[in-house]
Amino acid sequence: MAEPENLVLELLPEMRADIRGVRDEQKEDIRGLRSVVDSILLRLDYFEERVEMLRESTMTALGFAVDASERKKKIETQIAELRERVERLEKAK
Repeated sequence: MAEPENLVLELLPEMRADIRGVRDEQKEDIRGLRSVVDSILLRLDYFEERVEMLRESTMTALGFAVDASERKKKIETQIAELRERVERLEKAK
């Protein structure tokens, strides 16, 4: 049996077919990865929105608490001033 003239030329079509198969698999893998990444990005966007909403809610709640605390201090100060005035008026009688 005679040897083929060029073994490379004989194997080349098979090698190209193998390479095409690998490329097709890689393309499928890349499509799958893109799908997963898109899904993760959507979830990340959702979580970013939720965190921002929670931050705003927390700031609002803290603002109400600080405002209530300041009002309470003002009222306590006014009550103390009124007591002093009443005591002075009672002593003046």
